[in-house]
Amino acid sequence: MDKLANMKAFATVAKGGSFARAGQQMQLATSVVSKRVKDLEEHLGILLLQRTTRRVSLTEAGYNYLEQVQRILDELEEVEESIRSQSQRAVGEIKIGAPLSFTVGKLGPIFSEFLNLYPEVKIKTFLSDKKIDLIAEGYDIAIRIGSLSDSSLISKRIAHCRRLVCANPEYLQRMGTPQRPGDLYQHHCLIYSNVQDGKSWPFHIDGNIVYQPIEGRFNSDNGDVLCEAAIAGCGITMLPNFIVDKALALGQLVTVLEEYEEPDFGVYVLYPNRRHMSNRVRLLIEFLAESLAE
Repeated sequence: MDKLANMKAFATVAKGGSFARAGQQMQLATSVVSKRVKDLEEHLGILLLQRTTRRVSLTEAGYNYLEQVQRILDELEEVEESIRSQSQRAVGEIKIGAPLSFTVGKLGPIFSEFLNLYPEVKIKTFLSDKKIDLIAEGYDIAIRIGSLSDSSLISKRIAHCRRLVCANPEYLQRMGTPQRPGDLYQHHCLIYSNVQDGKSWPFHIDGNIVYQPIEGRFNSDNGDVLCEAAIAGCGITMLPNFIVDKALALGQLVTVLEEYEEPDFGVYVLYPNRRHMSNRVRLLIEFLAESLAE
C-alpha cells in the first residue's frame, strides 16, 4: 500500500466532501480515489468517512485523523519546497576530479572567484593526472585534457590547449637543436608517463599525426616535475602550454619543432547526466567555460 498517496487522497476527499471532486483535483479516476481511501481505512481498521449517495462526511475518527494527516502533509510540502528552492540556488558541495598542474595553474583562481560569487557552495577537489571513475567514486564533474575515450559520460569543451616541445637553450647548444622529429633519437627526452602515448610523441607531418618513438632516462607522471627538469638542462620535453608558458616567457625554455606541432586539443568537463544536475554544478560548468574561453 502506498500510504502517502492514500493519505493525500483521504485529505483531498475530506476537504472537498466528494470523491468525484477529489478525483478531478488529483487528476485521477473517482474509482482510484475511492479505492485509496478504502485501502487506508482497512489498513487502520477504522471508518474515516461516512458515505451516502449525496454526500461524504467525516467520522469522529476521521476528524482526528485528518488533523494529524494534514500536519504531516504540510510538513512534507515545506520540505519539498525547501529542496526545490535549493535546486534553484547554488547551495552545497561540488566534488571535482581534475589534473594537478592545470588546476594549480589555471583553475585555482577560477574556483576562488566562483566561491566568492556563491558563498553557500563548497568545492572539494581531487587533484591527479590519472583518470577517475566519476560515478563509482561519487564525483560531480571531472576535468580532462586531450582525446576522450568512448564513455557514457557527457562532455563539454571549455578550453583548448597546445603541447609544445621545448628545452633549455644551453642544453640545445650542447646537444644540438632537432630539425625534424626523427632527430629526437639523439636526445634525452623527459617523458610524461601518465598517458598511453608516453613513449612516443605525436607530430603533424604531411597532414597526418605521426607518433615518433622517444627514449629517456627520466619518466614522471607530473608535468611540473618534467618542466623543472627541462629548465635544469636534463633534456627535451613535450608538455602542455599551461605548464611551460611561464618558463618560455622567462627564456628558461625555448620551443623546437614548431612546424610539426600537432593541432590544438581540448580541455573538457565531464559529468554523468544533465537531467538530475544540481544548479550549483550547472553554474560552475558555465563559469568554467566563460572563464577559460580565451
